[in-house]
Amino acid sequence: MKRSCVYVGVRAAGMIVTAVCICALICYALQKKQITLEFGMFAGSNWDVANGDSYRIIDRAIMKFEQTHPGVHVHYYSGIRKRDYAEWFSEQVMPGKTPDVAMILENQFNKLASMGVLKDLDPVIKADGRVKSWEYFPTAWNSGTYYGRQYALPYEADFMLMAVNKTLLSRHRFRMPKNNWSWDDFYSLCTALTADENGDSILDIAGVCNYTWQDAVYSNGARLFDENGRLSYFSDQKVVEAVRFMQKLSALTGDRLFTQADFDAGKVAFMPLSFAKYRTYISYPYKINKAMNYEWQCLTMPAGYSGNNISEVDTLLMGISANTKHVKLAFDLLETLTHDKEIQTEICLSSQGASAMRMVAASDTAKRILDENNEKNSGSYRIGLIADIMNKGVPAPKFRSYDEDMVLADSAINKIVGDKKDADNSLKVLQRIIQAQLEK
Repeated sequence: MKRSCVYVGVRAAGMIVTAVCICALICYALQKKQITLEFGMFAGSNWDVANGDSYRIIDRAIMKFEQTHPGVHVHYYSGIRKRDYAEWFSEQVMPGKTPDVAMILENQFNKLASMGVLKDLDPVIKADGRVKSWEYFPTAWNSGTYYGRQYALPYEADFMLMAVNKTLLSRHRFRMPKNNWSWDDFYSLCTALTADENGDSILDIAGVCNYTWQDAVYSNGARLFDENGRLSYFSDQKVVEAVRFMQKLSALTGDRLFTQADFDAGKVAFMPLSFAKYRTYISYPYKINKAMNYEWQCLTMPAGYSGNNISEVDTLLMGISANTKHVKLAFDLLETLTHDKEIQTEICLSSQGASAMRMVAASDTAKRILDENNEKNSGSYRIGLIADIMNKGVPAPKFRSYDEDMVLADSAINKIVGDKKDADNSLKVLQRIIQAQLEK
């Protein structure tokens, strides 16, 4: 009887020990599963065009990351709009809740890097060994650089193209310009294609619409600000040349304002178009609604007297919080989003921008995806055009007051163009005003 009791006691003790071990294992497993990475993002397109499927790429990247990182969960808040994102992000930074990985708006990048909010990625990139700067277009890569250090990686890019109504050119016996065309070529065609065709003293067709002084400045090799927004260059001779060229173009149509609707109707030969808007133009249902009855194509912007066939390149960046407790995991997620070839190729399918990676953006796969719903008259282009523009493009300024300063400059320069003011003297005045703003 005693032996039986002893046996039962030993057996019960064993069961207790086993139960404790099982509980410990369960607790350990649950503890491992409790690692959560916070990801900061906004809904919709960074390029302010329609995008009803903005979570598709992110969700796919997260799923791929989580499959290779058991026990790690990525969480993000949905429904944050781009216009509210900067405020939302600031609200996370203040109490020390900065997302482990996050989208970084370009005009917020310098501020966040200077404040120590973003982690210096150089040591992590070097230790990891997977990400190489040469894999990205230089303009996009440099957008994430602050004082020579990398604080963010490029996720997606956008740039300007020139849409050309080939049918209108052909009807007036002009050939399609080549990608190395100049301001002189551009102006000559605009002059010939601005006309009153029915004799009612009202212009029926025009050479160009929506071409801005900024487009002229960038293609003339000029800069408006230094990288950190401390100096402005509005009185530079390259800027003066650009504004004078705009005055010549503006004089062709006078008070008759031609718009995108006129281009859609086949009444305008040239119209600058961002790559994101180009993709909207050739996609359903927008393409059906437009129903353009002419052939059109995209090429580079015309080169200024002192410049090249280039345009401004905008980049959507992603970075890591300087205070993340999971540096390796955060970088793995960042790498999946910005460097994984499959995820970057998905940008060609589900977004409006271009991949910032050379081999993805200029690949046959990217061209095939873009051409799937693109008929002959829907803006064909050669795939090398993306590489040409991205390799030489001008990065968008990143300092905090850029948008505010450009509103002031835009109003002033449009008035200089519209009122036919002396460009040299007027820009010297504007330079003093803008510089004073920067020094406040």
